[in-house]
Amino acid sequence: MARLFAALCLTAALAAPLAARADDAADRTAQAKTLVGKTVIKNLESGFSVALSKTIASMPDAKAEEVRKQANAEFDKQRTLMIDGLSKEYADKFSLDELKHLNEIYDDKTYQKFQTLNADPSSTVTAISQNSVTQLINLLTLAAAGDDPSKAGAPPVPAR
Repeated sequence: MARLFAALCLTAALAAPLAARADDAADRTAQAKTLVGKTVIKNLESGFSVALSKTIASMPDAKAEEVRKQANAEFDKQRTLMIDGLSKEYADKFSLDELKHLNEIYDDKTYQKFQTLNADPSSTVTAISQNSVTQLINLLTLAAAGDDPSKAGAPPVPAR
């Protein structure tokens, strides 16, 4: 009886750290999913919605509905893949405390105000950023074209 009790105690002692690690991994994954939802997925959803609306705007109603249905089905599939994949990566790379801290940052009202301003297409901040990016892309396009006028306006060719 003493051996059985000792074996049970040993088993319990060895299993406790495994259970704690499993709980920690599940907690990290849950925090990571929350983080992914607040960041990548939120931005992806809003960007996709705008792009889809622009894509189907000039289509006949029946065609637009079919495209919307197919696009939303694929979007749902890709969103699930991204949530699962990114959550796993973040859960593997960050501690539970780090993930909680990141979630707190995204919940902060001042940070949300900052992000809203940056995401507003009619804001001066967006206009300044877009102008600068356009100027840089034009510079790179011209540099890539070199002296060959037939290449003017072509995007830069990636180096190999």
